Amino acid sequence: MDAHYDATAFSMAMEQLPPQPEGNPVSKVRAIEGPMAVLDKYGIISFSTPAMGQMFKCSQRELEGRDVASLIPGLPLKTLTPGYNLAFADFWGNRGELLKFKGHSPNGERIPLAVSLNKLSIDNTPLILLQLLPGSEQSIPNGEFERLIESAQNKTDVVMITDTTGIIQAVNDAFEQATGYSKDEAVGQPASLMKSGLHTPEFYSRMWHTLLAGNEFQAVFVNRRKNGEIFHEDKNIRPFIDKSGQITHFVSTSHCLSESLRTTLLRLHHEAYHDALTGLPNRHLLEDRLKQAFSRASRRGENFSLVYLDLDSFKEINDTYGHAVGDEVLRTTATQLKACVRDEDTVARLGGDEFALILLDIHRREDIENVLKKIVQSLEQGIHLGHKRIPILASLGANIFPEDGTDSESLMMRADFAMYKAKANGGHGFHFFHKEEFEGSAAKQRLAALLTAGKRLNSAYCTNEQATRH
Repeated sequence: MDAHYDATAFSMAMEQLPPQPEGNPVSKVRAIEGPMAVLDKYGIISFSTPAMGQMFKCSQRELEGRDVASLIPGLPLKTLTPGYNLAFADFWGNRGELLKFKGHSPNGERIPLAVSLNKLSIDNTPLILLQLLPGSEQSIPNGEFERLIESAQNKTDVVMITDTTGIIQAVNDAFEQATGYSKDEAVGQPASLMKSGLHTPEFYSRMWHTLLAGNEFQAVFVNRRKNGEIFHEDKNIRPFIDKSGQITHFVSTSHCLSESLRTTLLRLHHEAYHDALTGLPNRHLLEDRLKQAFSRASRRGENFSLVYLDLDSFKEINDTYGHAVGDEVLRTTATQLKACVRDEDTVARLGGDEFALILLDIHRREDIENVLKKIVQSLEQGIHLGHKRIPILASLGANIFPEDGTDSESLMMRADFAMYKAKANGGHGFHFFHKEEFEGSAAKQRLAALLTAGKRLNSAYCTNEQATRH
């Protein structure tokens, strides 16, 4: 659609406006000769009347294509203007909004204005009709934030206003209904009051970085109601910027997602972070759990162990008995591994026949050995194919934080190295990482080449497995 509209289209759009009470200033500027403009959803002037140009002491052509915020800085339609947070929702009702601001002509002259905004549509495109009246300096209020709070009370969407540290300053009725917290219970509390614990620290870090830079943040939040129930919100958070250009508050508007959409999102989230065949966490989730393990161990002064496991002769099982039996071996391995560790530990499938475990709060090396022995014995039971038992044999490599590494890459490389040492020793057992075995550039070079080849094979396997299953 053309960005500019002729006078006929503009006149037709005017017929869409709701009737105004006699004496309302809006009714005085309904004629096309009055100072009016059509704005797109970004606040860009698509059409203006000659009277609009006269008011701002410039031509129509100079106005069209301009950001309306450059003419009326107080008009809340762009990120860096006061009151932006709820403006578009406010002005998208069935009635007109009459507000008072100070405008600026292109040459910088200050112009007191009364501004009316109304919903209209041209060629099925939603637009905003802006109408102006000259105002007086005395008529311009300075209570943008107060108007924002008052406006929030009338919203059907959930609205929460916080200060720049995240302390709740105001909520609306929809917030009370959605969360179960009353205004008295919520105001003065941190917004983390509803935190579910299901988002990563990186999620919140990204949110704060975006907001403090003066930008809008949008995401689906998984929050917790007062009664403990989990719910999903499609949330938009915007900075509220005062007349001096300072961020003073953050305003979030959201709506709760339906049960069917929530279920779909949960399924998609699970699929993104879990292995389709075994249901175990995948490599992405393992890396996240490993970061959490580092944080927990450093905070509490604990040790933990990272264990890599690779099945012995898995290719021969696939070739001899077929991929269906191979899949059953992988599923059984996953089940047995989970049975051998605690709920707080992590068992993940990295791809192919390779798995990994994070064993938390390890006090002694013997504690790890006991778990590894239990795993080897458990897997030996194997699966039954008719009257035939197929044992599952595995090689495991283990290391300990912080003794064998203090970052993810080091621990993963050294667990992998220890696992291949177990294979080199004949397999069907476990091996702990020893620094002296790893020293020497030749060993390191071989390991680097091995890891590169392994990643390529894993990527190829995952691609092939996805293609097979879909």
